[in-house]
Amino acid sequence: MKKCEFHVVDVFAVDAFKGNPVMIVVPNDVLDDRRMQAFSSWNGMPETVFLTRGTDLDEGDYSVRIFSPRGELGFAGHPSLGAAHVVVERGWVTSPTYAPADARFGDGACSAMTLAQRCKVGMVETRVLRSQDGGVRAFVKTPAAGEVYALPGQVAHDVSVRLSSAPDARAYQVRAGANWIVVKLPDPTALQALVPDLQAIEEMSLSLSVSGITAYAPIPNHPTDLFEVRSFGPAIGVPEDAICGGGNACVAVLETYLAESPRTTCGGYQTRQGRFIGRDGRAQLVGPVEGGRYWVGGTTKTVMQGSVSL
Repeated sequence: MKKCEFHVVDVFAVDAFKGNPVMIVVPNDVLDDRRMQAFSSWNGMPETVFLTRGTDLDEGDYSVRIFSPRGELGFAGHPSLGAAHVVVERGWVTSPTYAPADARFGDGACSAMTLAQRCKVGMVETRVLRSQDGGVRAFVKTPAAGEVYALPGQVAHDVSVRLSSAPDARAYQVRAGANWIVVKLPDPTALQALVPDLQAIEEMSLSLSVSGITAYAPIPNHPTDLFEVRSFGPAIGVPEDAICGGGNACVAVLETYLAESPRTTCGGYQTRQGRFIGRDGRAQLVGPVEGGRYWVGGTTKTVMQGSVSL
């Protein structure tokens, strides 16, 4: 066994320890898939990233392997944000490319650094913003254009049954790099009333090859938060995710498809997630941008670091 450096990053948090943690491991040597999966299943994190430095332009600035407790993921939102944060914090990018100020990100008074991350689905673009007070936010652009598929009536009904939600709730399968069933509910009261059947959700997720079910609802008359979100991913080992970057990106894709809110099609907006499991997170969405893609991001902060024997 060799000692490897690790960082735990709190992503999307409003206050300390209220976001979604991700462990970023920096291996000193090549690790086999079995050992990476075993550690990811053991350590209690919703995802674990194994991070390596790029060696040439074709490899990007860095590469990641992303594992949930149940298996490897081709792409995931909040692990990508944590990885970008660590890359900048460790000073791996010696000649960064700075993005111009963009009001959609709220980054007019920030330094904005763009990076290239290689993952299983290919190269994706990340952006790290540092404000004058030292706060950091990271964003990742979804690796492909969003796709929406309305679920057939019986399947949509089965989704509602598994959530104990209204039988007429609209359900879709949505891809935005991540792949989720997405259900739109009328209001946060309906979201709060959900009683998910996790075993049935796991079986449905495996049969449809999705990460799980994300449900969301509009928040009436809120000055900053447009939607509240819940994400259930027992098939990937995350019964209810604290704040799910991929799930929120899929919500953004669906809202643009439905075109029911001008705030989702003319720049950036914010969602909230986590209060039902004691967290308090905010995700920022920007898009659609070039190629029908979306940016998803939020605050990032290293809260723990050390070494682990692998």
